[in-house]
This record gives sequence, C-alpha cells and structure tokens, in this order.
Amino acid sequence: MLCLGAGTVVQGADAPLAQPDTVVALNNPSESKELLMFFEEQDLVTATKRPTSLRKAPAIATIITADEIRNMGARNLLDVLKMVPGFGVSITEFGGNMVEVRGIRSSLSEKILVMIDGHSLNRNFTGSALYRVAGMLPMENIKQVEVVRGPGSALYGTSAFVATINIITRTAEEIDGFEAKAGGGSFDSFKGNLLGGKTIGDNLTVVGSLDHYQSQGAKLSVGADTLTGTPFSKAPGTPDLYFKQTDAFLKVGYGDLSFRGHYLTKQEGMYVGIVSALTDDSSKAQVDNYWGELAYNLKLTDDFSANLKLYYDYFEQDPTMKIYPNGFMGLFPNGMIGKPLVKNRTIGGELQTDWDLFSGNHLIAGVSFEEMRQYDVQQLANFNPLTGAPLASVQEVANWNKNVTRQVFAAYLQDEWQLPAQINLTAGLRYDHYSDFGDTINPRVGLVWSFLEDADLKLLYGQAFRAPNFQELYNINNATVIGNPNLKPERIQTYEAGVAWRLNRYFAANLNYFISTIDDQIGWVPSTTAGQPALNANIGKTETQGVELGCNGSLGTDLYWKLNYTYQDPRDISNNKRLPYVPSQRVSGSINYALTKYLNLHTDLLWTGVRPRDTGDTRPQMPSYTTVDLAATLKNFYKTLEIQATIRNLFDQRYKDPDTSGGAVNLTKTAPKVPGDFPREGISGFVTVSYRF
Repeated sequence: MLCLGAGTVVQGADAPLAQPDTVVALNNPSESKELLMFFEEQDLVTATKRPTSLRKAPAIATIITADEIRNMGARNLLDVLKMVPGFGVSITEFGGNMVEVRGIRSSLSEKILVMIDGHSLNRNFTGSALYRVAGMLPMENIKQVEVVRGPGSALYGTSAFVATINIITRTAEEIDGFEAKAGGGSFDSFKGNLLGGKTIGDNLTVVGSLDHYQSQGAKLSVGADTLTGTPFSKAPGTPDLYFKQTDAFLKVGYGDLSFRGHYLTKQEGMYVGIVSALTDDSSKAQVDNYWGELAYNLKLTDDFSANLKLYYDYFEQDPTMKIYPNGFMGLFPNGMIGKPLVKNRTIGGELQTDWDLFSGNHLIAGVSFEEMRQYDVQQLANFNPLTGAPLASVQEVANWNKNVTRQVFAAYLQDEWQLPAQINLTAGLRYDHYSDFGDTINPRVGLVWSFLEDADLKLLYGQAFRAPNFQELYNINNATVIGNPNLKPERIQTYEAGVAWRLNRYFAANLNYFISTIDDQIGWVPSTTAGQPALNANIGKTETQGVELGCNGSLGTDLYWKLNYTYQDPRDISNNKRLPYVPSQRVSGSINYALTKYLNLHTDLLWTGVRPRDTGDTRPQMPSYTTVDLAATLKNFYKTLEIQATIRNLFDQRYKDPDTSGGAVNLTKTAPKVPGDFPREGISGFVTVSYRF
C-alpha cells in the first residue's frame, strides 16, 4: 500500500547496508519535499535488506515518514500502526497490546516481527516485541517506519509471519544539533525528550536520545468482573492503566564501523487483571530491556561488499500481580499475589554479502547464529500454585517455567533481476535450524512489472514460520494451560497481487488482494481429565483473504491526504466459520493542511466495523465505532520553537474491545469473565513544546 510522506525517506549515510543509487539532495528541503510527491522516490529497506524504491520493491508495504509522525502527534508506535491498512490495535484483560494484521490476532502479537534499524526486538519468552514494550523508541528519533505486510521469513526468520515492521532511526546529518521537548495532558500525563546528533570531523557521527513518559491512565469503569456475584468482587471499579517508561538510545559511527544501543525500562498497570478480577491496589508489570549491536561494513570492490554484525540482547520481567483482591475467600487478607520472574539473553552474529554479479543483477547471501538463554526462572507467591492453598507470606513456590537454551543457525540467499520490459524479479530462500524443534525452509518470489510508465503490477508469493515461544513450550504448574516441548512451528503461505497507479503527483491509487493459509497454529487442547489444565498443541488451520484499497495525494508540500479501505475474511478451515473478534471492514483516513505558515492541522479518522463473537458466546456482536484525532502545530513564529496540541477521540466515542472468555476458548464453560467487555479511552488532550538548537 502506498502512503504519502511529506518528509525525507531515503536512507542516510549510516545505513547498515548498501546505499541507494539515487539519493535525494538533503541540502534543499523544498526540493526534497517536491520530489517526494512522486511516490516512486520513496525508498524501502525492509523488503530486500537494501534500499529499493517502493514501487519496485517486491512487497505490499507502507512507509510512514518523520513528518507524518510529527504532524499527527503520535505518542508511540501503536498510534502509527493503527492507521496502517490491514492493522488493528486492541487491549487484553491484563493490559497487553494486541495487534491484528489482516484478520489474524493473538494475545501476545507474536506473529509480527519488529526491528530497529534491522535489529530484532522480539523476545524469546513470548516471541513478541509488541506485548509489553510497545513504546519501542521515542517518536522524535524516528526517520521512518516501514511496514511490510505478508511473510518475511525468507530474509528474517521467525516471527516475520504476517508482517515485518522496521523502525529506521534518524541520522546525525538529519538532526545536526540538539532538540528538546516537554509536555503534559490528560490523566496526569507527562513527557520529556532530549535528542542530539552531530557529525564530528570527516568520519565520526553521534546520535543520542533520552525519553521519559508517564501517565496515570484514563479513569474508566468496569461494571462486572469474574468475581461479580460474590462478596469479594470490587466491580464496578476502575481498571489500572498506569504507565511509566524511560528510554535511551545511542548510535555512533566511525568510518565503516558503527554501534547501536538501546535501553528501555517500563512499568505499567495490568488493566482489569490477569484473571479478570479487579483488585484493591495496583498490579504492576515491570520490564527491563536493553541491546547493543556492533557492525562493520567492508566494501572490497565496487561490486562486492560485506557486513558483519555482533549483538547482545537482555530482557527481564519482574511483575507483581494481585490475582484476587484483599480478603479473597477469607484466606488472603492481602490478596492472592504472584510474581513469575524470568530473564532472557541472546548472543548472536550475522555475516551478509552483497554482490552485483552483472548489470541488472544483485545477489545477497548471509549466515547467522544465535544462542538464546532463559535463566533465573522463579515463582514467588503467597499461595501454592498446585493446590491454591494460602501461604503465610510471598515466598518461592513451584516454578512456572524452566531454564532453557535454544541455538539457531540460519543461511539465506536472495537474487534480484532487472529484466527487459520493465520487469523486476526477486527470489529468495532461507534455511533455519533450531536446536529444540529442527529445520524449516522458507522461500519467496516476487515479480514487479511496470506495464505503464505510471502503473505497476506486483505478484508475490512467500512462506514464513513462527517458532514456538518458551511459554508455549515449557510452562508448568499452571491451572489453565501447560507447555508442550513437542510443538512444531506455525507455518503460513501467502499469495498477493497488487496494482498501483499514479495519475500525477497529486493523486495515486492502489488495490491489493491477499490470501493466506496458516497451518499448525498453536492453541489449547482441553484435558480429558476433569480439573486438569489444557495443553498447548498444533491444532489450528485457518485461511484469510481480503482486499486493501487506497488512494492518496497532495496539493503542494503542506496539504496531503490518504484514504484506505480494508476488507478481510479470516476463517477456520475445519468448519469454515468466521474467526471472531476482528472486523470484516476497516477504514482509515488522514488529511494534513497548513492554514498558514504558522499553523498546521492534521486529522486522522479510523472506522472499525462490527466484530463477531466466538462460537458459544451469546452476547451481541461488538458494534462498529469511529474515532477522530486532531493535532494542531504552531510553528515559524519564533526561531525553531514549536507548540503542538493533540486531541484524541475528539468526539468522545465510547467503544470497547472484546472480552474473549465467553466462547469456545472458555475451557471451564463458565459465564464471561467481563460481561461488559473492556472499555477504552474517551477524549483526551496533550500539549508539547519543542525547541531545536
């Protein structure tokens, strides 16, 4: 899907791989913006691991530029993703972020690969990057967000299943100074950000950012929970949406050597709660995460280059979960409390070579190795997890998972051909060997035909896999579901066809069709023994198909717009039933308009269609809803000072996300845990002030 961007979108000098053949001159911003009205000038790295024009890239993709992100006043990555065709964002009962792509959703969002400058953020523990660390990176430090829909395992391996998201950071040349921002707004929210970038001498570049954001969260009301009807229920009550995050990022380049490092610590409330029971005081999910990557680019000849990178990742979870409130059952005066502790670390390396074999041909070959280790797994609780019996204090009890090591070796090959008659052909293959479940091979092929000067046809095929995460493999001593070390990876194959047409610099349209089949989906198999937990198993097979229609354009550099419509039909192949909780239709639209040189207005509209319930859930289907966000930016009145005010959910639309406990997945066959579903935020405001030195 083409997306109009008003900002610079070409790769900078410190990009980890080869540079584009044509680079828009950055010294003339007006020229840059004018050129970007021609959509083919946008460069995409993620589709081929090297800069390729969006219209030639063998992928259905969206680019969101820095200017778009700034104009819309995005707080985090989720604000950006909700406007991408085929994407939807919702919340779980325990506050996790659930990102749906083309009708496929899961509570951990583990089927989406997320990267910063090509470095994976997906964690072994959940297999996800979006579940608890959606903040990712300050929006101020983002050059562009590249979203490729469809399989990406032929280049990136696991989790590049339904989509691959690559956050490209700004370069020292683009920042060239120091920027400061501070703001506050509804729900006692506060944000502070510092960003700096500088080129020193001929070879040294430095970029650094420090960001802090915190909020008490919206004061919503949950009318009934899983304890309603008992003397222990705290419903109606307020779910906990507290959020606090601190983030630091550093990027240093010296000649062909570069280093990237990222640190994030995050604490947030658990919404209704892990078992859908409101409690007296807050549960907190605490996450600490950091990574570092050292890379070296070596250009041996004009036609052959190599890139070597070594990296280290660390993740730690240290939550305090109030499972049931104070006085529960008369046995827990301080409530039922659990603390499942875990640490993960990954050590890895990758060598990639780029070779122009002859004119019109580019070959990429690479190998990688990772060792993933889960350790210091521990369970603290004031109850026995096997019997539920109370204990005198919070203490070490039977473990919930185990210490484990996984090793992964991979090799990949991709060949790009520029053929006569304006045809580009890309074919690739990747082999992965996992020490715990074995081998997987994933191919891709893409043909792009510019059958007219301003029109392109894309025909794409790809396969991908999602490795079972450590929870699915090794969970133990759990009353609901336990792990299965014999799990196989989930597999998907996708066919895509897309047509894009550019009438002129002011209008473009595109139409995409996709059909995906997912095999060996991991789900729960109920125990045949009463009172025993379910078992994770490869049981699911689904098919989803749909259409994405978009149009966009501009009238000058400060008036641009886009409109997208998505239709999707995900079904369970075993019974041809429609998959629940996702809409068949979704519409998103944006318009950016500068009233004067001093005032810029940006409006985002999102309409989400009706969402059906699961089999066995007798509640009415979830109604459609519409939200409108507005951002006003005051600028050019005093040097580089800017003031921005954003209003989210401008018309205070009251909408909810579905509670999933009342249908086929409800293994206990009890009533829905939260009968009234999960309320979402109403109208809110935020004001920021920024200055560039």
